[in-house]
Amino acid sequence: MKHLLAIDVGTLSARAGLFDGEGQLMAVASASFKLLTPAEHHAVYRMDDIWNAVCLAAMECLSQRPELTSSVAGLAFDATSSVYIEAEGEPPLDGGGDVICWMDHRGEVEAAEVDATGHRFLDHVGGSLSPETNLPKLLWLKRHRPAAWARIKGARDLCDELARRATGEDRHSVCGLACKWPYLPDEADPWCQDLLDGLGIGGLTKLGKLGVTPGKVGEVHGNVSASAAAAMGVPQGIPVAVGLIDAEAGALGVLGRDYLKRMNNLLPMVAGTSTCYMPFAPDPRHVPGVWGPFKDAVFPGYWMHEAGQSLSGTALDAVLEHHPASPGQPSSTLHLETANRILQILEQEGAAFAAARHIVPDWLGNRAPLGDGRVRALVTGIGPETGERSFLEAYYATARALALQTRHIIEHLNSHGQYAIDSLALAGGQLNNPLLVRLYRDATGAKLVISDIREPVLLGTAMVAAVAAGLHPDLFASLEAMAPRQKTLDTDPRWWRAHDAAYRIYLKLFAIRNEVETAGRALATLVPVKESGVC
Repeated sequence: MKHLLAIDVGTLSARAGLFDGEGQLMAVASASFKLLTPAEHHAVYRMDDIWNAVCLAAMECLSQRPELTSSVAGLAFDATSSVYIEAEGEPPLDGGGDVICWMDHRGEVEAAEVDATGHRFLDHVGGSLSPETNLPKLLWLKRHRPAAWARIKGARDLCDELARRATGEDRHSVCGLACKWPYLPDEADPWCQDLLDGLGIGGLTKLGKLGVTPGKVGEVHGNVSASAAAAMGVPQGIPVAVGLIDAEAGALGVLGRDYLKRMNNLLPMVAGTSTCYMPFAPDPRHVPGVWGPFKDAVFPGYWMHEAGQSLSGTALDAVLEHHPASPGQPSSTLHLETANRILQILEQEGAAFAAARHIVPDWLGNRAPLGDGRVRALVTGIGPETGERSFLEAYYATARALALQTRHIIEHLNSHGQYAIDSLALAGGQLNNPLLVRLYRDATGAKLVISDIREPVLLGTAMVAAVAAGLHPDLFASLEAMAPRQKTLDTDPRWWRAHDAAYRIYLKLFAIRNEVETAGRALATLVPVKESGVC
């Protein structure tokens, strides 16, 4: 039997998983790397650190099943939508970095400037460009670090740079270009060159191979070089697939069998540092406040939307880390203990628990349904209390807010995108939190689909590797052959009324927060006027 190696590069670590052609996980390992924050809103990496972590994870994973190493027939990478900057000389970014992390928000002003152009490209990002995409970051770099910009030779999505290091071949994946660049695969001239020229960054498409037609997910990017084979412990010459963004890989991992029949009804939800919601459709649908539609982002010929919540995965970590009554620093054990304690209280007190605490959970902008990277969270019910009760209420209010905004996103997609979503397929670390699972089951208005797979992101990437290795003819066939078993959880009707009432409060706060943000931006434009020489 042939096997597949999938490598996932997340925000803080690289993970490697060994799978067979039916989707069974044989071994898994991980290695961490450092995120650098040299300035406010700046988040960068050193690519060598990431690559070293990838090689360590791959080597450790294969060492667990050494008898299977020679049967590895294909390799694929997924990664966060971070961008690698190749430059002559020293690293081009502050702090000695050469990769701009997805969560870097240095380009908020530049993103607003793109919005002001009214370019047709905005119809494919929900009407407003997120500063988490690549254009605002690169535009910032060109304007604020011109000497570094002059030394740049190439810019690649992180998954593409990983494939280049493994093969020596410089290619781009249409997944990254369609989702994070001003690139429209459905057009004869996909690059929005007029937009780039108008912004003064027209030379971007001449960097490296950005101007060359990209590969589709699952095609062969290249073959593993001798040096990469030695560093990773994989057989030399095996095919490396054209890769994809990590959230898209996670979506593949939880779509399940017979997906084509359920496409319009099932919403894959991938929860990591952030949460991504990715429905697919056979036709382009323009939904305000939601990224997309993106052509060919995963399945050739199909369109994808990406709604999301930034920093949702770290929100509960923050409660553990900062609340005065926290039992300790974030850990899986403390999350589980806290969640179970709250579930016990809910059984005793019902909806009265934390009834006055409500949150609009936009700690780093709103990806959907507003699509504004500049807004921030709104919290109610804060008082002088600092004891255990206050801690548990803060934790519960945060978890509930994530679930309520998920309902908001589902309703927005259904009302604006011709979707009929009634099922939510959950993947990621939030599955380990019983409180969150209960809330997604009872507060979203959708049936919760749970997949019997420990590593859905790695599984999705293994499906991509299987296509490049020739084990399956295309991604749909790979999905059908390798999908995990699934079960569906129905909403508990005892809690629906309470969560529905909380949702109405959330919607009111969401509208008020948006009004306040607009008023605050108007306030920021007011400049004191000098009168008679006195300020």
